Amino acid sequence: MPGTMRLNPKELLELIEGIEAIGGDATELRTLLAEVSQESQYKTKVFRRPRPADEEPTTQERLESEAGYLFPNGITNDMLNKLIEFDRDHSSKELKRMCVEAGLSPSSHKKLLTARLLAHERGQKRH
Repeated sequence: MPGTMRLNPKELLELIEGIEAIGGDATELRTLLAEVSQESQYKTKVFRRPRPADEEPTTQERLESEAGYLFPNGITNDMLNKLIEFDRDHSSKELKRMCVEAGLSPSSHKKLLTARLLAHERGQKRH
């Protein structure tokens, strides 16, 4: 089974430019970028109340801002509970090893590593 790579629109554009810079054909990727850009125009923007400077973001808000792109339907309470439980049950070293084994980037903090692993696992189950 071929590997899966998730890119945000900026990363996809960088990949396209890199391919074209070495003389490659990125026509299919440009088409994909146009589709993604068109879809993002129709997504509903979520406006949150301004946070007082002395108030810390919740774990869910922090994960939404850092890893929300990994979960197209957002980070639900159920998903948040799974992330927290997985994070609690594994050390940073274990999570980094698991990321490497899954072909994911092992760099970041525990909750983001956990989010990458769970998103990857969910993606594998869909195929």
